[in-house]
Amino acid sequence: MTAFNIEIEHDDQTISLTIIPKDDYFKIVYFGGILGAIRKQGSDWTLLKAEEIEPGELAPFDYKLTEDGHHISLGVAEINQISGAIENHLS
Repeated sequence: MTAFNIEIEHDDQTISLTIIPKDDYFKIVYFGGILGAIRKQGSDWTLLKAEEIEPGELAPFDYKLTEDGHHISLGVAEINQISGAIENHLS
């Protein structure tokens, strides 16, 4: 499966993310850096720990602040949006 792009709402802004499918999880990339990864376990989606993610050619994203000063994090709301977008893409 090839990478694909999605958009989610984060702090009243729309941000674009690239989703890179791996063997058993999905890498979440923002501006060329790894923001995180999620895995489907049964009907639930879980956020992987940083050490569980194979970086490949990508470095972790320094998500503390975006270029316009906004903090980006993967909370429950973001994971729900991302997992829904992945499921829609796969169907």
